[in-house]
Amino acid sequence: MSEVVLIIIYNHKYDKNIEILEQIYKDRFSNIYHLIPFYTGEKKNVIPVYESSYNFQGYVSQGFKTYFKEEYKHYFFVADDLILNPIINETNYSQHLHLKSKTSFVPETIGLHERGEFWTHVVKAFNWNVNLPGVEAKNELPDYATALQLFSNFGLEIKPLTYLQLYKKQEFPGLAKIKKFQSYYSWKKTLIENKNKEFHLSYPLISSYSDVFVISADSIKQFIHYCGVFASTGLFVEIAIPTAIVLSADEIVIEKDLELKGGALWTPEQCEILDKYDRKLELLLNDFPEKLLYLHPIKLSKWNTAL
Repeated sequence: MSEVVLIIIYNHKYDKNIEILEQIYKDRFSNIYHLIPFYTGEKKNVIPVYESSYNFQGYVSQGFKTYFKEEYKHYFFVADDLILNPIINETNYSQHLHLKSKTSFVPETIGLHERGEFWTHVVKAFNWNVNLPGVEAKNELPDYATALQLFSNFGLEIKPLTYLQLYKKQEFPGLAKIKKFQSYYSWKKTLIENKNKEFHLSYPLISSYSDVFVISADSIKQFIHYCGVFASTGLFVEIAIPTAIVLSADEIVIEKDLELKGGALWTPEQCEILDKYDRKLELLLNDFPEKLLYLHPIKLSKWNTAL
């Protein structure tokens, strides 16, 4: 039996993608599950989940008892709009991802203080409250000092945030010149007053692109527990998942340690890599960029998916 299970995470109820993704992966992975919000169908390997896509770590927790098996060594999670390099399969995934039995994978581990100026999810992380009313979650996480030590074990630092990371640089379109000057002056004064102020997180948190990650069998139970805690308290997924990995993993590998690198396509220039495929999935799979671990996003509804 295969030692890995592929678990495909859907942000939305795209049932039509089930068969397409089965076609893509069925010859490469013997064990496949789909986590789909509000699924009402009959397929045995499709697990209905009930959570916001902004907190899809909750999907992982809710589906756990269905996809868990003692014989699995790794749990390989991918988004439904992410296409893994076709060379990766259940027999060689550990070589490509440099995974030993106790190793987990996440694309990156970026401290929130390293995120540069304003990112709305840094603000939400700063305001995140484990003591959310109606959720008794505080004692379900390691205490601050223990969490800090776990971060330190991986060489990760938790540093304070700056004012400009939490308060967006102000612009004043449409205001009359005098009003614009007054508003700008007021904002600049506030900035100067807070220039050297340090803003400390209430709990150690890390960030990462999270549309692909792998969890070792040794870590999976603790990992899904922390994912559930973070989902119930509303922590954004790209902070929740990497933080849960740091808190639960014995060893972590990230993309910079690999020969294959990620292919996240966010700008028009980055998307040009897809031009030669003419939105034909078969062409992409037959001529996948050989140095890329994955391509994301690939919105299958916009592609010719005949294989």
